[in-house]
Amino acid sequence: MFSGGKKKPYGRRGYSERPEAGSAQPGFPTGEARLLDFREESGSVHVVLDTGHKYEIAPGSVPDGIPAEGEVVSAEVIGAVVLAAERKVVARRVFAMLDRRLQPVARLRNKLIERGQTAEAVDAVLEQMRDQGLYSDRRYAEAFCRDCLLSRAVGRRYLVKKLREKQVDGHLAAAVAEEILDRETEIELADRAATERWRRSRGPADYKALAKVVRFLMGRGFDAGLANSAARKVQPKPETDLDY
Repeated sequence: MFSGGKKKPYGRRGYSERPEAGSAQPGFPTGEARLLDFREESGSVHVVLDTGHKYEIAPGSVPDGIPAEGEVVSAEVIGAVVLAAERKVVARRVFAMLDRRLQPVARLRNKLIERGQTAEAVDAVLEQMRDQGLYSDRRYAEAFCRDCLLSRAVGRRYLVKKLREKQVDGHLAAAVAEEILDRETEIELADRAATERWRRSRGPADYKALAKVVRFLMGRGFDAGLANSAARKVQPKPETDLDY
């Protein structure tokens, strides 16, 4: 569908429906169109109509029903060519955006639609990339978790929370966080974070200080049980024995 509406049938002269303003989708002919040129060049197929419309599509996206040069192109085939041309534009933009920075799929989708691409073309490209293993929210989540753990000692809950804020599905976020951060490593990170927090602590290592360290660890995404055990494990020895 184009511009979020239902696809409407085109009559012989009914090619005037156009994408929303600002769309990068090639336009439709406004009348009868004949095929002027059809050739493959530099890894792309170029379709030229006698109306002056030119389309560049991927070889694997050539629709059935392309007529011989000089013959009339059906409205259905023109619609398929237009969508294929836009998908190629979308794919190029996606790779350019990912080359600058990895982003969750929802953010990619929103940015592309804001720039005038139709939801139909954007969804088709993103789904194809996911199915081919080129890019997906799982790929993004895995990269995000690894990068995050390189710079901060955090727990699974922190990773899940940040991924959900970036519009990654909660179940997927939890699954990836568990895969990337196993329990043994999470315990080691909790101990490290607790040690760092105790080192910055001022005053006696009493009940009040212990509670602050536990809250700090929970803020870093460690569950209450792990935060409590890690805080106690590396707690500095008090000058006098206290029964904790």
